[in-house]
Amino acid sequence: MVAGDRDPGNQRSQDIAAYEAALTIAEETTPGAVLQRVVDLARRVVPARYAALGVADDSGRICQFMTSGITPEERARFGPIPEGHGLLRELIEQRVPLLIPDIAADPRSVGFPPGHPPMRTLIGVPLVLGERVLGNLYLTERLDGEPFDVRDLQALQILAVHAAAAIDRASAYQRVEAQRDQLRIILDSLPAGVLIVTAPDARIELTNRALTTMLFGPASPPGRLPVYGRDLRLLQSDGTPLLHDERPSVRALKGEVLHNQQFLVESGRVQHIPVLTQAMPLPNASGEVERAVLVFQDITRLREAEQLKDDFLSLVSHEVRTPLTTIHGGAHLLLDQGEALSEQTRHELLCDIVEESNRLDRMMANMLVLTDVMAGRLAPRTEPLLVEPLAREVAADVAERAPDHTFVVEMPRGMPAAEGDPELLSQVLHNLYENAVKYSPDGGQIRTTARSNGCTVTIEVADQGIGLDPGDVDQVFERFYRTGSHGGVRGTGLGLYLSRHLVQAQGGKIAAWSAGHGKGSVFTITLPAAREWADSLEEQLAATANPR
Repeated sequence: MVAGDRDPGNQRSQDIAAYEAALTIAEETTPGAVLQRVVDLARRVVPARYAALGVADDSGRICQFMTSGITPEERARFGPIPEGHGLLRELIEQRVPLLIPDIAADPRSVGFPPGHPPMRTLIGVPLVLGERVLGNLYLTERLDGEPFDVRDLQALQILAVHAAAAIDRASAYQRVEAQRDQLRIILDSLPAGVLIVTAPDARIELTNRALTTMLFGPASPPGRLPVYGRDLRLLQSDGTPLLHDERPSVRALKGEVLHNQQFLVESGRVQHIPVLTQAMPLPNASGEVERAVLVFQDITRLREAEQLKDDFLSLVSHEVRTPLTTIHGGAHLLLDQGEALSEQTRHELLCDIVEESNRLDRMMANMLVLTDVMAGRLAPRTEPLLVEPLAREVAADVAERAPDHTFVVEMPRGMPAAEGDPELLSQVLHNLYENAVKYSPDGGQIRTTARSNGCTVTIEVADQGIGLDPGDVDQVFERFYRTGSHGGVRGTGLGLYLSRHLVQAQGGKIAAWSAGHGKGSVFTITLPAAREWADSLEEQLAATANPR
């Protein structure tokens, strides 16, 4: 029986096989898997030794090329993918199928590259979707050795129609996936918490990283969805519960738009987080609201900033008034009655003016640095520094203003350099010494020592003052906190708070300790040892552990 006289029953079986193959192709959703499935199934529908599929770009150039029946080694031997010349170009440009009994004899053929498997017969169809040509699909060398015929072409065309649709669908799916991934990246990069809820019950469908971190902490697994009422609740800004119909998600699903409304977020991790809330309905193509998006901006820092501003203004208005009163009163007295005052009185007034001016200057310096700390503008410049000469210099400066106190700086010889910022450490020591003077109203010794374990350098400042009550130790570095042990002590409560930030900015730690009320206080600053010194110590220890 010749090829053209094949059994009609076989033709029906072949067409059925083409439809079945099309159904199988439709199961794939990724472009690469669709292309490979098409070429593999094409060889089953029309039994052939080889099959290939080329995807063309807008200019008709082949940009993707899949094969079946050729091993990877054979593919590698004939070099890069075909660009779409000769017969392959004919399929794309003319949009007509090809039945070629002898490839080499066809005048449109451009031949094969070196290393290409021998091929004689060819059947090919364009992959067309509407007005677009997606590429071409072709087979060579029918397994029974016969030429391809019109029945083979019919079955291959059935497969090609469905293959084109599957390729387009997979490409669209890939674009949607890419857009979804981009949307996820964008959402996760936002500092505000975002969630999307679905109608009718406002079930949470999607959240971003900021929201899951807000609810579950930074270690929460990606994609964890909270459940309202269990992991998340919204309260009024005064802490009273929200009724169901008052929830922003429910209101948005009813078509309402919410802007800049304040609520409290309650989760199992955090009791109350103040948030500024936006809510917007997301209608579908028919205009029905199926989803809504909510955005929660954590305004804890804003509220803290407002409280800080109020506390700051209150404190400054009180603390600045006292030295200004002294300066103003002394200056006016000298101006109006200076000639009538004794030389000693004039000298005392001038000393008071200088002292209160210095006090104002130190207060403003602390406030300016604190402003940089709160704004995130503090950029320490660490370097190896010797602690002892710096401590002696600062102690001598403070001692001039504290004649009732004795400053002692004693550090062991061979103390390694610390890794720190000299200017910041100097300011910390100034704050600690002035704090020691302030809380040692009866004078006494202020002693500075240091020790090192090879990796860190610890500076210790001890006074003989009023000490700290147990309840003060944990709070002494808090903003505006002043120990209640001595009601006559003046101060802003910023010095130790600022010192903590300055030490932490240098990669160190600061701590306080006291034996109790009336027994003095001890403050310690721990900084990393200078890197060069620490590296040298590690080398010495390694040499000791592994002697030659």
